[in-house]
Amino acid sequence: MENEKHIKDVALVLQGGGARGAFTAGVLDVFMEHGLVFPYVIGTSAGALNAVNYVSGDIGRSKKVTTEVMFDKKFRSLRNMIFRGGAFDFGYLFHTLPKTTLPFNSAKYNASTCRFICVATSLETGEVAYFQKGECKEFYKALAASASLPLISRPVRVLGKKYLDGGVVAPVPYRKPIEDGFEKTLIVMTRPRGYRRGKAGKLTGFLGWLLYRHKKAFYASYKKSNDFYNEDYIEGERLESEGKAIVIYPPESIHVGRMEKHVENLEALYQAGREAATEKWAEIEKFVGILHE
Repeated sequence: MENEKHIKDVALVLQGGGARGAFTAGVLDVFMEHGLVFPYVIGTSAGALNAVNYVSGDIGRSKKVTTEVMFDKKFRSLRNMIFRGGAFDFGYLFHTLPKTTLPFNSAKYNASTCRFICVATSLETGEVAYFQKGECKEFYKALAASASLPLISRPVRVLGKKYLDGGVVAPVPYRKPIEDGFEKTLIVMTRPRGYRRGKAGKLTGFLGWLLYRHKKAFYASYKKSNDFYNEDYIEGERLESEGKAIVIYPPESIHVGRMEKHVENLEALYQAGREAATEKWAEIEKFVGILHE
């Protein structure tokens, strides 16, 4: 990023949400175009995948992932479910594409001093797990674990232990940066302001029991995941009202599913992310106290 503006004391927090991460991709592209560099970035699931391209400074790359790669059968397919045990092939995303059709600025990513953390859920304890770039020797596996959705993905083994989607227990991972001393956060949500999840459907509940009943701690967290989700949204609203956070939400007018199949909807959501970040830019500048270098 040219004309980088380094922030000192604000953490960037990115919610997950599968294909709804197209909104986050739009927000982050605007941040990169303005040269906005956070010292601390934490993401869950799709939020963590978006953060990879933010840390590397690859403007437009996350958009391609959400609007093009998402429809690539080598990455997401029923065949992967049958032969690989999960709908997504993260090896293809992390290792094949950067060397072929989707270049990745690995030099800048590796050189970044940003503290970058991804969030997963332990299959054994049902508790949140944090993995940091530069400290976790299997960080790309941790990213895959963070984005491995229950019911359609098999657990990912990281440093000898199994994990799944961080969104089970920490869909909006604001707690960790606060624990680490950040009094201010900029949070990017992937559901509209005021959104609340209802009770899980019977089929989802049955499948969860069928797959995870022998992992009692994880299953207990899985059953409470909608409550965790709503608690995080309520807390985001509180932090915003107290002036401790800027929260960027997508509009209610664009409806995109976690496994969205219509590229035009994803394109619209990406543009909505750009517009939301642009509309808040003056407020963001004031909040983060930009330092020009």
